[in-house]
Amino acid sequence: MSGRKRKKETTRPPEQFLELADVLTYVGQVIARGVPGGVWVRAELASVTDRRHLYLDLVQLEDGIEVAKCRATIWARERFSLEGKFRRATGGVFGAGLKVLLFCTAEFHAQYGFSLNVIDVAPEFTVGDAALKLDQLRQTLLLEGIYGLNRLLPLPTDFTRVAVIAPAEAAGLGDFRRETDPLEAAGLTRFLYLEATFQGPAASESLQRAAAQARALHDQSPLDALVVIRGGGAVTDLAWLNDLGFGRALATFPVPVITGLGHARDDTLPDEVAAIRTDTPSKAAALIVRTVVQTAAQAQEDARTIRTQATQWLLDADAGVSWAADRILRAAQRTADQAQASTDALMRQALGLTPARTLARGYVLVRDPAGQPVTRAAEARVREHLTLEFQDGSVRVRPEP
Repeated sequence: MSGRKRKKETTRPPEQFLELADVLTYVGQVIARGVPGGVWVRAELASVTDRRHLYLDLVQLEDGIEVAKCRATIWARERFSLEGKFRRATGGVFGAGLKVLLFCTAEFHAQYGFSLNVIDVAPEFTVGDAALKLDQLRQTLLLEGIYGLNRLLPLPTDFTRVAVIAPAEAAGLGDFRRETDPLEAAGLTRFLYLEATFQGPAASESLQRAAAQARALHDQSPLDALVVIRGGGAVTDLAWLNDLGFGRALATFPVPVITGLGHARDDTLPDEVAAIRTDTPSKAAALIVRTVVQTAAQAQEDARTIRTQATQWLLDADAGVSWAADRILRAAQRTADQAQASTDALMRQALGLTPARTLARGYVLVRDPAGQPVTRAAEARVREHLTLEFQDGSVRVRPEP
């Protein structure tokens, strides 16, 4: 066969083989033997589809990366009891994003592949997971030193400009506006409404974006408060609000935060960091309305007090003017009397200085030949003669040279 190419041998089909269904059936048998009975499975619900039966997509995430995934089913025969058990413990229903602990049996179907059949649920795990997450977030904010910052802010004494974060078209938002719209209509308070998603995978980004928008509004023109409201919900629904970025934004917000999230028993991170926590949107609205009304009433009372005091001041001023005028008149009279007395004294003194009175007191009046008074010795020496005038007569004398 040298110099010649070796002819390629064709592969012969095996004499024995398995049909696909047989292989998959064998795989199913292996799985059934390997996982006898049920096992508790911890996972996160990626999605829930309701088609009489509940079809669940389960995932396992590590550091946000999906490392495992499979389907699970809650058959109609178990659905009623399992949903009721879950609702009684959590107040909610199975939904995407929840951490769950499910008791399952493994099944591999030749047509539908591998899946888990859910036969029981431990709702306390879901509640405990939410509580554990909340505690972790709380500790993070405490370590950052911002957990209680918003509660240290002075509470508003009036509300003139308020930002409100709420889900669009929510019943709680309607309750809030029924109370507060009259304030806006009267021009007393302006409300700036910001829409956000409060549950589901999109909640974190949506809530943080709304908080950033509220901060921008405050930077443009100062707010009196930021209000966060929704129309209530189950523990599992409220758990979406336990978001680190949103909690950090509220804790460091520059004006007081007021929450009205529709629950009184369960804590959320926004409730814990807010300056004021109310149970419902209606109570948050009532707080604002009551404060504005009290401030207006106080302003009216202050105005009445000012008017009363101003009137009294005017009356006192009028009386004071009369009293002052009387005092001025009396003082002027005294001054005039004193001036008159001084004038009289001066007149008396002036009269006492007449030549006749002076001569009567023993003085002599010296006159020159022209009859003018001589007041200096040098002047007297150059005169031919002088006349000395006494009280009882005159003497003519010649001065010595």
